[in-house]
Order: sequence, then C-alpha cells, then structure tokens
Amino acid sequence: MIRQAAASQDLHSVPVHDLATAWNAYAMTATGVDPATELLAVPVLTTGHRVGWRPAIRVPATRTLVVVHTAAPHASFDEARQCLSSLLTAMATKGSTTLHGRAAA
Repeated sequence: MIRQAAASQDLHSVPVHDLATAWNAYAMTATGVDPATELLAVPVLTTGHRVGWRPAIRVPATRTLVVVHTAAPHASFDEARQCLSSLLTAMATKGSTTLHGRAAA
C-alpha cells in the first residue's frame, strides 16, 4: 500500500545525520513522544526510474511529515521503516532521543 502525503501537510526533508534533531523537534511534546506519531516510508523514484522508499515520520496532530534521506532509498516500505526504527532505537540507547510513548512501527 502506498500512502500519499496530503498537499496540506507540513513537509520536511532531513538528512539522516539530523534525525535526532528532527525527532526531538517534530515528534516530541512536553510529555514525551506524541502517541499518534507513525514510522512509515514514502515512495521515491530512483535514478533507474524504479520505486524506492525513504523512511518518514508522520505526526498527525501537527500534520507534519518528515522524510529522512539515507544514503540510498530502500527496496521496500518495510525495509525503510525498519531502518528508521533501528536508527531511533540506537539513538535512544545513546541518549540522543527518547522513545517514551514509543512511536507506532
């Protein structure tokens, strides 16, 4: 299933090295992670004109979509989402982010 980003969403593209900053800026509230935050992926065309997937964070309460630019698009929706989940978990382990009220994966 391909989910489309609504035209009225606040769209942000961030390089993977800015993921912790983006997570803290967009997914966090004063009490922790916005409980409606979703980890997902968005389709992109690769240089070979094939569909690839970029990890993304959607925060419905603020109508925000953050697309994370990794070195290359992933082969599948699930692969991109798992990459994002693994990165956030590693960052939380190191103290860069918090996953309290953990985002839906």
